[in-house]
Amino acid sequence: MMKYLLIFAFLFSSSTLFAQKFSGQWSGSFDALGDSSDRTEYFLELEVNGSKVEGTSTTYFIISGKRFYTICQITGTFDPKSKTIVSTEVSNIKSNTPEWFRDCFQVHTLTYFRQGDKEVLEGIWKGARKEDNCGSGATLLSRKQLAKNIVTIPPAPANNTVRMNPNLPKPNTQKPVAKPNNNTVKTQPKQTPVTKPPVKKVTVVKKQPSITKVDNKNETQNKVEIKPIIPAPKLPNGLERRDNKVYETIPIMEEEITVNLYDNAEIDGDIITVLFNGEVVALQKTLSDKPITLKLKAIRGKDNTLTMYAENQGKIPPNTAIMRVQSGGDYYKVFLSADDKKNGSVVFRLK
Repeated sequence: MMKYLLIFAFLFSSSTLFAQKFSGQWSGSFDALGDSSDRTEYFLELEVNGSKVEGTSTTYFIISGKRFYTICQITGTFDPKSKTIVSTEVSNIKSNTPEWFRDCFQVHTLTYFRQGDKEVLEGIWKGARKEDNCGSGATLLSRKQLAKNIVTIPPAPANNTVRMNPNLPKPNTQKPVAKPNNNTVKTQPKQTPVTKPPVKKVTVVKKQPSITKVDNKNETQNKVEIKPIIPAPKLPNGLERRDNKVYETIPIMEEEITVNLYDNAEIDGDIITVLFNGEVVALQKTLSDKPITLKLKAIRGKDNTLTMYAENQGKIPPNTAIMRVQSGGDYYKVFLSADDKKNGSVVFRLK
């Protein structure tokens, strides 16, 4: 009997560890059925425990020349036999869309593939609610294991409105079409509809990692005034106790680390405090399109943890940020999210 219990425990543990390997950030795009040239940027932040899937999705799209985004809460299931994840968007937790906009929640059924050091989630999507009439299409997400001198470029934003509920009227925001100089013309010639700008054909980048190594040689490296670390307040740093979610663990070769933090979406007054190894290194700073720059020094032989603590959640919760990291000649990009219950963290492991 004990033998069978041990076998069951081993199988259960192996299944759980196998499921957890799918946790993390997946990025890429999806298209509308029959139009593979018109793609929409799509990102999944997955947390897979056994057969249960939770997390968020982020979609970027363009309406009438303006870039919008939506962040949705997702739930779903994982089948270890087929290596398939079913991710269902259930609620909108943050967006900058117009008041008239109604989001089309989606269900993405994605199967895992491995090719060399590239990991892929590929499958199909459809509307999660019948009343939305969202349509369907194909989804391709990927992430790549960390390797030196890898350059990945995010897909160019596509002019599409796949996430928009087609049953809702769209505002007339297009510029009027210039009429031809012909005073005798009585009948308006048939013209191409102008309610949707022409879609530029883009090359879909299929290699989009959870931690994206970026060729940052052209980025201006301004000299930043290195301020001394702010001594941590008395226990527990004067901050509220919250759960801590580690988004990524990054191996580094150099002790010196430069971190730049930007607002991930619409600049809405997000205020953060940043801690490194328990010490406050940035106190009550506002996220914007200009970086919050930190110069840090990792300690060998331990996990060096950078934590983003949300002082507020801005006008549109939660508090989200893009973190760009430089260590030696390597560059990384990580998405972080924090709210009044959970911090967002990254672990640096010095080799």
